[in-house]
Amino acid sequence: MARRVWTTEDFRRWLSASGLSSPQLAVVLEVSERTAKRLRAGEVGVKDPMTARAQEWLGRSRTTTGRDAELIDSYAAQADWADLCAAYPNAHLAGMQSAIARGWTSANSHGFRQLAQPERMPQPPKWGDYDLEWIVGVDLPWGVEVREDVDGRAYRVASAERTLLDLAANEALFGEDDVGECYHGAFSLSESTPSRATLLKQAKSRGLDDLVGHYLRNHAKV
Repeated sequence: MARRVWTTEDFRRWLSASGLSSPQLAVVLEVSERTAKRLRAGEVGVKDPMTARAQEWLGRSRTTTGRDAELIDSYAAQADWADLCAAYPNAHLAGMQSAIARGWTSANSHGFRQLAQPERMPQPPKWGDYDLEWIVGVDLPWGVEVREDVDGRAYRVASAERTLLDLAANEALFGEDDVGECYHGAFSLSESTPSRATLLKQAKSRGLDDLVGHYLRNHAKV
């Protein structure tokens, strides 16, 4: 018998960490939405092809590597991102919060946390001592990394490309100067620069290609 890629416990740990809704889970695992819901409830067994697809999806999600990964995983542990993601199972850290953790900007996030999730989900104004700022989650789960911090705790954060796209999309919230600083930092301070092709492709799908192109031309020269 072929060796299972993950145990059932491994799979359920991934399921909890992934932040996927049942419809998204169905797409990732190539099963019906009914089966996805039954998997969540523990009513059906986990098959080897499912664990293989889950593991492949997890690997694809982790696009930040090397020194950049060490930086963000360390920041995530210090900022208790794992606890925040556990509190909001379908949310991920986003926007300026992700840019700060990646070292792209001189801004700080001492009193707030920024997250994105589907609009239908509750969006409370505070979590503990932090003010919460919510960004509309579009085209989830594209560009969401499911990672582990340096303490081994799971968290979710927008990828470099999704972070830049969301910053431009929410220019009115963040301010043109701060968005420009983040674009400059992304391409001048990162060990591995974001993919311009991916960023522009996703920007075009949201009608933001002109705006993103403006930031790339004026703030991301390398």
